Amino acid sequence: MAKLKAKKIIDAINKGIALNPTTIEIKHTEKVIVDGAFDEIESVKSLNVLIYLDNSSTQINIDSKTIGTSYSTNKYKMIADKDAKLNINPKEAIEFTCKEGHMKITATYPIVIEDTICGYMSDIERID
Repeated sequence: MAKLKAKKIIDAINKGIALNPTTIEIKHTEKVIVDGAFDEIESVKSLNVLIYLDNSSTQINIDSKTIGTSYSTNKYKMIADKDAKLNINPKEAIEFTCKEGHMKITATYPIVIEDTICGYMSDIERID
């Protein structure tokens, strides 16, 4: 049986992002101790990611009227490369704006093969 190699997974993630890239800017505020007091430092990180609809979502809104039926979902997925270093915690939500709309990252799952982080898969949702 073939064994998964980290290099092949990293190459596959980078190729997928290169086919349909979306550039996002993430603003992150971090509290750092400076001279014995907390100081808030804001940093901006620019990433190339792949954003796609999550077709296995269970949250679907169905709107039926006399004109017709509309099906919509607000669940999206995002793939980022190994250099993204996405950290999600419940106190600080990461939000960004892209061509799909204003989004919020709800969960992040690192893809680890051979003790190497190959990329990140994130659950994101549209905020109206």
